[in-house]
Amino acid sequence: MKRTVFFRVILYLVFISLLPSCAGRFTEIPPIGSVTFNIPIHAEDFSESASLRIVIWDADQLKILARTAGCAISFDLESQTEEVHCPEGVEYEEVTPEEYTFPLEGIGESIEIESSVISVGERYRLRISGLSNDDCNTTSATVEGVAQTASITFEELMWGTTLMACP
Repeated sequence: MKRTVFFRVILYLVFISLLPSCAGRFTEIPPIGSVTFNIPIHAEDFSESASLRIVIWDADQLKILARTAGCAISFDLESQTEEVHCPEGVEYEEVTPEEYTFPLEGIGESIEIESSVISVGERYRLRISGLSNDDCNTTSATVEGVAQTASITFEELMWGTTLMACP
């Protein structure tokens, strides 16, 4: 009887010692497969001549954007050059998101895009924009989240329009 209890205690200790190494293998699920976004479009909000621009950032790009958020880019008209100004200790990194452009005339009630950079399980930011129906302002929506499935359908987006003083 004492041997059985002793043997069970030893097995229990071995089992407990293996748990941390096993747990580390399962805590982070790597992104898998591509993601398709289905984006509702209200054509009446845009100019008939508009082209809709869709920009998608992946998790790595979002980290870079957060790290370099304090940087500013200025353009010198005389020299036709750009200058990047960052806070002390911050190094600017350029980010090139995935981009798509669609003429409004060819779009029905939605746009479907299969992303080449976003995988299931990955964080993303998607922005869609185009010339507003007043032919001056820009109408846009931005959504950010984690791709939980291979197909993401946005039911309703929070559209906003710039308020420039148009002629």
